[in-house]
Amino acid sequence: YFKEVEGKLIEETNYVLELEQSKEIALACSHIPNLLFPQYYAELSSDRIITMDYMEGEHLSEFTAYNTNQETANKLGQALWDFYMFQIHKLKKVHADPHPGNFLVSKKGELVALDFGCMKTIPDDFYIPYFKLAKPENITNQNYFVSKLYELEILREDDSKEEIEFFTEMFHELLSLFTQPFHIESFDFSDGNFFGKITELGQRYSKNTELRKMNGNRGSKHFIYINRTFFGLYNLMFDLKAKDIKINNYKNL
Repeated sequence: YFKEVEGKLIEETNYVLELEQSKEIALACSHIPNLLFPQYYAELSSDRIITMDYMEGEHLSEFTAYNTNQETANKLGQALWDFYMFQIHKLKKVHADPHPGNFLVSKKGELVALDFGCMKTIPDDFYIPYFKLAKPENITNQNYFVSKLYELEILREDDSKEEIEFFTEMFHELLSLFTQPFHIESFDFSDGNFFGKITELGQRYSKNTELRKMNGNRGSKHFIYINRTFFGLYNLMFDLKAKDIKINNYKNL
């Protein structure tokens, strides 16, 4: 896990790589409605400088602090959601640093995406079992669910009976909640009850004394940045108070 984090931190200081990744994502995602990217200039960039267009707008956190226009919030939310779903499901590579400082809102109410220093490639041996568990019929199928936990390295062959039971129950509860947006065609990300449950669940397990006694050395290394991506994305969607977000709209892009 430390190697995974170390690798990403080194990548984030590599401006040559960031320039390449920025151009790649901008080209691949420029067709997404209400989403803008700066143009990047390789001939004016170096290992210490990235040269791009100056993009006018205010940071997403500044916009959400005062916005009361639900239509604009929904438009920005759909653009943000489509951007991430298209990357994850179509490109299998995702901007793994979704926080308000990496997005601007233009005067026309369009989303401007910036800073592609932290990109995470999603291999199929993680992508397939991870998103299989986003389907409610698979979460409720006990045998199937457990088999995918082994594929994702959440359960280990050397686990005790108690560890298998504990982590199966824990991840069943976590995934049942965390994947709720994927269970329906459209989702209301302004729902404070949903985000309250996520907060409560996180706090409960952080204080769980039984969990501390268990062997915590488990889970694919890819969880670190994929979970970071989804937590960040969910928080941005909640900040926007975006409603009626079409979850699978990326399939039409």
